[in-house]
Amino acid sequence: MEPTQERVLVHEPRHGEPAATDPLELEIVSKQRNRLINSMVVYVVAGALVAALDPGPFSAGFAAILAAVTVLQLWLLFFRVLPCRKLLAYPAVLLTPGPGQLLVSGSKVSVALPGPEPRWLVVRLPASKRILLAGLRRLYFIGPDPRGRVLVGLPGGVNGRFGRIRTAPEPGSVESAEQPRPLVAALRDPVVTTFLREVRLRSWGMAGFFVLLAAAIWAVGNLAFDLPATGTFTTILAVVYAVAGLLMPVRVATLSSAVREKPWQELHATLDTAITPGASGAAGKATGRVLLPGGEAVVRFQRVPLDLLVNVRATQRLWVLGVPERGGRVVAGLPGYPVLALVNLR
Repeated sequence: MEPTQERVLVHEPRHGEPAATDPLELEIVSKQRNRLINSMVVYVVAGALVAALDPGPFSAGFAAILAAVTVLQLWLLFFRVLPCRKLLAYPAVLLTPGPGQLLVSGSKVSVALPGPEPRWLVVRLPASKRILLAGLRRLYFIGPDPRGRVLVGLPGGVNGRFGRIRTAPEPGSVESAEQPRPLVAALRDPVVTTFLREVRLRSWGMAGFFVLLAAAIWAVGNLAFDLPATGTFTTILAVVYAVAGLLMPVRVATLSSAVREKPWQELHATLDTAITPGASGAAGKATGRVLLPGGEAVVRFQRVPLDLLVNVRATQRLWVLGVPERGGRVVAGLPGYPVLALVNLR
């Protein structure tokens, strides 16, 4: 009989406690709010400068694009980030759906809530998390707010997804079959391999976006404005964005190689610094120590998913693919969970 993934320790919210008791949750929302506000200020100033330097049709079109992006970010601020901050004050509620209580319709999952009245939690999840939930049969939510919105999270993660409380499941839903969760090689793990496909698609999409953005920046500086200083600055900025975009698939190729070829290894680890979330609220950084077969080494987490960091903090374990060595990078993650990242050992 294969060992199950239940032996993999993971971070979980504490049932009955508000998410706001963890300072990291509040810092994530604050970083997201500040990023949106700062970027909106930059877009407004940039649009005004472009219109002032060249009040023509090109500038008007460029300013219109910036205005559309600003409106989108306003929507994110007032309908996602700020409501999330309010929901953090609600206590976490654990759900363990039984037979007939976990239904799926496409990307939407419906979970029956306890109580005399029919109520369902409906949330959209990516394929990797739907597979995870089908095996775990365990999830958390906080809320609902007056509009019926909730934040939904799964074990092993820190960032929640918005869902709603409804009186009926999503139309067309069918029961989700329970998935076995043996502790297997990463290449045979449906959650890990599905998550890797999602990361690959997302990275290629972001790479294309960054390259197009680089081309647009270069065109603005070198074709719209006949100013040497402007052209030089925008050319440098365009190169930075293009290189950043092209490096994304390279990183995913490293993750893919480790998943295909290397076995999981569990290491004892601790964090020596607090987790510092990035501006997006999805990634962060920290420094810690890990116990290797040859002794202790420093591990640096730079721009890694917060899901990985909170699991190291909560469990004092770091799962890696392959044989870790000082002075190199290693792919870290969690067997059976949608978490993969590159970390540095010193």
